[in-house]
Amino acid sequence: MTADGEPKSLSEITKDMGLNMSDVAAFSGLDESTVFRLWDNPEWLDRVTGRSLQALMSSIPGIAEYSMAHAVRKRRDALVADLHAAGLDVDVDVLERSTLPQQHLLNALEAGLHIVRGQATQKTSSFIARFWGREQDSALESLYSAEPGQGLLRNPQRLFESSVDLAPRLNRKSYSFHSILALNILTHQVSKVGAELETDLGFEVPGRQDAFMMRGVVMGQLIKTGDLDLAERYRRELDATPVYAALEEWSFPTYMRDGRISSDFTLPSSLSLRNTANEVLREITAYNDACVYYLASTYVPLALKRDPAFGGKLPELVRALQLRMSDCTDRRVRESCETLVRQLKGRI
Repeated sequence: MTADGEPKSLSEITKDMGLNMSDVAAFSGLDESTVFRLWDNPEWLDRVTGRSLQALMSSIPGIAEYSMAHAVRKRRDALVADLHAAGLDVDVDVLERSTLPQQHLLNALEAGLHIVRGQATQKTSSFIARFWGREQDSALESLYSAEPGQGLLRNPQRLFESSVDLAPRLNRKSYSFHSILALNILTHQVSKVGAELETDLGFEVPGRQDAFMMRGVVMGQLIKTGDLDLAERYRRELDATPVYAALEEWSFPTYMRDGRISSDFTLPSSLSLRNTANEVLREITAYNDACVYYLASTYVPLALKRDPAFGGKLPELVRALQLRMSDCTDRRVRESCETLVRQLKGRI
């Protein structure tokens, strides 16, 4: 068996183990005639039935591993070819080196294919919407990365341009939960790489779709630019506009899978934010001052209303904020962290 999933016949896979056709039939419980039909065919995985494959996987070492590797390799090769035809070249070395699951990365490549083809359909919205989640988002971030040796694409500029073109066409007047999620995801990724979107940050339209799209833009620009004034404007808007606050409270827990993704953007009254707390702790350490200001002044106070114990991580949150305060040069960031730390100490 080859680790990279190159086609191999059943006889090649079992040769190094010293197993012949009769051995494979005996161990798997399959008829020798069935094994014979598959034995020397490198495309045997396309011919074997599900039940026969299960019998082979459970009885012959290497079959299960080969089956998965071959399936991943086959899908990868097809996507690489389709993306190349669409003008996007995949950096296979980056794909193979990534610590993310290959399946997530291949899903990201397929999303890129939908985007560059400009298919403003419900199918496209539904597919992109599935990237609402930490690991899926990381895979999509790899797709959009323009950093050499880090991004899945050698030439992502066309993806950026296609995303900017597609986003407004997904912004339908009729309500669609998937199109709302997809629009947020696209605008977030595009904002992070600094591409220009046909939108402003006036926070003027309070509808769910516009509000959620705006959140995607704001989060992307905070990560990209570290704009503290934008973070402060976003905080003020949440204080004044219930729809922004409701979407903000919903976003983190569903993204981190503490809460179920719901089309009505609601959360259960009782919710432990265990995964969310771990992500917030990571971001306090890893992200820029503007993002820390957003967390300390906007999201965490909102989260504490839903889960006062903050996933059992209140002491860790206090320590993370105190450590980060020592590195902050901006007064607004220090003061927001200090205010939150005082409140948290009263809960511990």
